[in-house]
Amino acid sequence: MLILSQLLIWVVLAFIIVGMIAIARQVGVLHERIAPVGALAFGKGPQPGDAAPVLTSRTLSELPVAIGVARAVERMQLLFFVSPACPVCKQLMPTARSFTRAENVDLLLVGDGDEGAYRKLVAGFGMSDDDMVVDGAIGRAFFVGKLPYAVLLAPNGTIVSQGLVNTREHLESLVAVRDTGFASVQDFLRAKRLKDAAVSQESNPNV
Repeated sequence: MLILSQLLIWVVLAFIIVGMIAIARQVGVLHERIAPVGALAFGKGPQPGDAAPVLTSRTLSELPVAIGVARAVERMQLLFFVSPACPVCKQLMPTARSFTRAENVDLLLVGDGDEGAYRKLVAGFGMSDDDMVVDGAIGRAFFVGKLPYAVLLAPNGTIVSQGLVNTREHLESLVAVRDTGFASVQDFLRAKRLKDAAVSQESNPNV
């Protein structure tokens, strides 16, 4: 009886191991399917690779700002569209500041509305009026419809990437697409799925 019990235990253990392997495989498949898509890019307005709209404006401190033109510094610029009435914007502002510092990217906050409310917004996060532009024309030029929205510009004024951002990972994806050769993370993942499907078809031509 003792030997039989031990055999049954080993059989059950073997089934458990097989089951765990199957579950781990399915988790991997699900992870691939729901991989982070990064900042959600919309198809309206100027797109990555295009020259950004040429605009001139002023910060809250009356500092002149030019967008879409070649810059004297060899750093990218992140246009971060925010609003005092947007809770996610407020949550992400400190993250955007630390992210741009870590990536050596210039940060320019952009809004539309009451300047007084924006002064309170930037002051509340220990930021300067030099960092904030309140000009609705900029948002309209980039077809910004939802917030928080970010546009990453190259030093020569072209659009590197853009999209709706809600997390640091979304912000990081804007820089990451520069190294993939794709206009957005969505395009990268779409191409990857097509490539995987093509490889699978070649491996199983009768399927």
